[in-house]
Amino acid sequence: MEEKMKVKIIYKRSLFVELVRRHHNFLYTTPNRKQPKFQCFLFEDTEELNKDLAELTGNEYERR
Repeated sequence: MEEKMKVKIIYKRSLFVELVRRHHNFLYTTPNRKQPKFQCFLFEDTEELNKDLAELTGNEYERR
């Protein structure tokens, strides 16, 4: 049976731009359900993405 790809949702546009600059696998956008005038940016959820998110947000990376 094929495993589904895990997806990470990013709500902040500036964070989206920086992740694209770092060559992460951007999948697509979707309207934000709570605030329809904003977009959500979906990326493939990888360990490298999580490391960069921790670095960009000033948090410590903890492996799952």
